[in-house]
Amino acid sequence: MMAKCGAEGMEIEQCNVDTVFLYEKLEEEIYMELPEGLRELLELAEAQGEDDVVCMLLQSLYGLKQASRVWNETIDKHLKSMGFEPADADPCIYTRGDGEDEYIVCLYVDDMLIASRQKAVIAFVKAGIAEKFLTKDLGRARFILGTDCVKECVWMRRLLKEIGAEQVGATVIYKDIHRAMALAMNIGYQPRTKHIDIRYHFIREKVASNEAELEYVDTKNQLADFMTKGLSSKTLRYLMMRSNVGPKLETSN
Repeated sequence: MMAKCGAEGMEIEQCNVDTVFLYEKLEEEIYMELPEGLRELLELAEAQGEDDVVCMLLQSLYGLKQASRVWNETIDKHLKSMGFEPADADPCIYTRGDGEDEYIVCLYVDDMLIASRQKAVIAFVKAGIAEKFLTKDLGRARFILGTDCVKECVWMRRLLKEIGAEQVGATVIYKDIHRAMALAMNIGYQPRTKHIDIRYHFIREKVASNEAELEYVDTKNQLADFMTKGLSSKTLRYLMMRSNVGPKLETSN
């Protein structure tokens, strides 16, 4: 789709939907134990003679097996209400119109690429999605290799040097995407990304100058996620424990 849009001179912009798994009601009856924050309700129920009190979930929740399916059905219904139709070969690609009036939405979980020959049309599509969902407008599509993180590291290294605490060796940056790391370190020829603006590749220079070093980390061990993502209580506790945040918490295997 990127090749098609590039060949036909279409503008591409991106947006992200926040808390994608919390929007729709559940069809199934699912029950859960009361979380720690609602312990007072449990004590009240126990005082009234109730035992084994549980909650019935009314809406989807992170960590549910059904969460991804419920979100997909929700966004599919909304895009269809806007006049889009999914492609038979790949139902994550939605199209509307044809010729000069064609516009496309490519969906990957909570991330979207929106393409059209007219910027006003892209703005219209974004507004239509934002009517139902809380979105982040990420502007023109660009290749992101953790550039902002590297910029922050470079600035911090310079500051530490000025105050007499110069860092020895490279600053390690953990990433959970092998391909992004390969591109950043310029491993092999990458014909599909040769068009990417050079200013987003300065990370290669920082790796080469030993200011930054990229290391792979499995997504489930990406410690920073507990500060930015909606997680299950088990995953949240695990990442907080690994980050030495809060009291030591027992985790089950």
